[in-house]
Amino acid sequence: MDQKIEILKVILVEKYTAIHAMRKRVQEICLWSLGLLVAASGWLIKSELVFSNYDKIIFILVVLIGYLILRYSYFVDLEHGFKQQHRILVKIEKALHLYSPGYFSEDKSSLYPESWQNAGTEKGNGNFFKTNYHLLQFGVIVFIIAIMLNGCV
Repeated sequence: MDQKIEILKVILVEKYTAIHAMRKRVQEICLWSLGLLVAASGWLIKSELVFSNYDKIIFILVVLIGYLILRYSYFVDLEHGFKQQHRILVKIEKALHLYSPGYFSEDKSSLYPESWQNAGTEKGNGNFFKTNYHLLQFGVIVFIIAIMLNGCV
């Protein structure tokens, strides 16, 4: 039995490491994209370049296509893996009795809140990906507005 617990602990650490790596990757990509989009927007507004309506449409389409690929291809895959890792973690945490009332405490409470058992499912209340999607959308909207205002200021 001790060997099984040791194996579960090793797997638990690996899964936590994988989740942290996924979170970091998503957050870095979103923050860098947001920074680049806002910086490009500022540059575009301050520059003396004036684009034709045709150029504006092309730039907007390129930005939207890039956003859609990033959001609905790359991030969907990461989010799916992230949720799978969470579901595996919950199974391991249950096997280690981290949700069992009184197992680790005298006051009959569980070490982990019961709601954490919903991680990686529809009942989970994490908003990490949603928040990052909103940041990315904000950057895209700001950049599109800057493109549309090009030559108007």
